[in-house]
Amino acid sequence: MADTGNAWNIHNRTVLPQIQDQSSIYYIHPSDYTSSQVVSVKFNGNGFTNWKRSMVRSLISKNKFGFVDGSVAKPDTNSPDFKAWERCNTLVCTWLIANLDETIAGSVMCFSNAIDIWCDLEDRFGFATMAQVYAVEQQLTDVHQGSKSVSEFYTEIRTLWDELSDASPLAFCTCNKCVCNVNQRIRKKEQERRLIQFMMKLADKFSTIRGNILMQQPLPPIANAFKLFSQEERHQEIAQLSSNTESLAFLADNKKTLDHSQQSANSAYSGTKPNSVAKRNSKYYCTHCKIAGHSIERCFKINGYPPGFKGFKDKKMAAMSSSNASNDDTAHITNAQYQ
Repeated sequence: MADTGNAWNIHNRTVLPQIQDQSSIYYIHPSDYTSSQVVSVKFNGNGFTNWKRSMVRSLISKNKFGFVDGSVAKPDTNSPDFKAWERCNTLVCTWLIANLDETIAGSVMCFSNAIDIWCDLEDRFGFATMAQVYAVEQQLTDVHQGSKSVSEFYTEIRTLWDELSDASPLAFCTCNKCVCNVNQRIRKKEQERRLIQFMMKLADKFSTIRGNILMQQPLPPIANAFKLFSQEERHQEIAQLSSNTESLAFLADNKKTLDHSQQSANSAYSGTKPNSVAKRNSKYYCTHCKIAGHSIERCFKINGYPPGFKGFKDKKMAAMSSSNASNDDTAHITNAQYQ
């Protein structure tokens, strides 16, 4: 019964036109505009391999890559599919031109087929010379981590490795008769060389983790080594933050101790109590007796003591005043009185 039902559904299913069938290569989604920039960066003559890779992915996702690789042939003008093919071909042409630099776009404007534009770009930019290999190798020699993070540096050197692989691919066996896994051994050696090159370019602060990795046999994959260096970088940042916090706390404690010592020394010199907030924060200061709390205009030693004065409540203040007073009296004794 199930097979009979499926056969009935297939036989009576409504057949959609190709331009409406989403599985058809001639289907155009409403969001597919003619001026859409389907890749992030327009091609300006540099980095053709990366631009091509991004363009191929975008065309495959839109089910239109067959118009540039030749798998969707141009139908006859009398064919019912000709109009649909012509519309999709024109759409792919506009996508290619919209994702090219203005100068390069002008050089392919005369082509009417998407495959012709694609092949022209391949012929002009899709080749590698020894000059390109030399330039990439020179950049790999000069690149260093410097002030960049491990993630930023790994991304930079990984981009150079990809460019070198595109310009000078690794040799591989094509006979399909090897039993020694030569292709895997070549790729493994290349990964080990890249790992050593990556560790050589890192900063000296990773010397410990670098030595631990070099002692491993076999060497870990470069992705795992990158994770280890990233974790070590994060650990060092946390340790540095804790060290800075402890240093600031130590400086704050030292400042409090110095302030307290200075306050005690000033209090002992002036004869005031260290905790006497009123006198410590007073805006008056006597330049005659060198005591805070009153001005020279109100100094008892100069203007005389008020009637009924019974002495200072602060014993240290009274002792200092008496000492100063006796010194003043001794200083003003005449010769006759001394005799």
